[in-house]
Amino acid sequence: MESIDIFIGEHVLRISSASSAVMSLFSRTFPTVIRCSSFDFEPAIAVHLDEGYGSPFVDYNVGKQQTDTGTVRYARTDYIIETDEDCKQVAIKFHDELALKHAFMHLYSLYIVRSGWGLLIHSSCVTDNCGGHMFTGRSGAGKSTAAALSESESRGIIADEATILRIRPDEVTVFHSPFRSEIQTAAHLEPGQWRLSSIHLLHQAEQHRRVPIARSEGLIRLMDKVFFWNPSTDDTKAIIGLLRQTVHLVPLYDLYFRKDPYFWELISS
Repeated sequence: MESIDIFIGEHVLRISSASSAVMSLFSRTFPTVIRCSSFDFEPAIAVHLDEGYGSPFVDYNVGKQQTDTGTVRYARTDYIIETDEDCKQVAIKFHDELALKHAFMHLYSLYIVRSGWGLLIHSSCVTDNCGGHMFTGRSGAGKSTAAALSESESRGIIADEATILRIRPDEVTVFHSPFRSEIQTAAHLEPGQWRLSSIHLLHQAEQHRRVPIARSEGLIRLMDKVFFWNPSTDDTKAIIGLLRQTVHLVPLYDLYFRKDPYFWELISS
């Protein structure tokens, strides 16, 4: 049996498997994950991995089933998660690297919503001296492009696909995210957090322009940006509550931008 301890957000996860090949695949799937010394911290979540499940990805539909032993199973064609109600003891079986990535995003989003800690948002996020700035929008709007154009000596990319939000009554903070698509470099490889200073919904345009969004509209427009599979009524209420706190604390904007870094003049002004 092999195991490693990793940080995601403020949480330590203990990852284990009977297969060294599975552990190597985990490292390749999440090359920017932050490791911590084994047994220095009590893990919030223990995850056992096994491969050889199912078939390649078909769609995002996930089935949910309560077992006779009191655990819950979440199954897709390419992975299955079996967990206790608190998402602290977890077994994941997966088909391939994509399945492993999506299963971990599924598990982590489930854990942070159920615990009231925060949300996983489909977005990129860049940090500067003033905090974090999140970029989201419809598919193809330019989330990864905005992040790539932003990188500089004074700005670092902490997410290009999924931003981790810690939502408190008085502040929203963001963390380095190992859930990445195109940009596998990380500005910070130590545990840390940055205050979220702004949220931008992206639109590609000929000229740079930034327009404030009302809180109520922003909440509605962020709903489908939350990574969460097969929510129950209670999960949906929790997500709405966390989004309501977010839009109350963080200003939202429509950001119209062309493919150059000068849109930062609007954000930094």
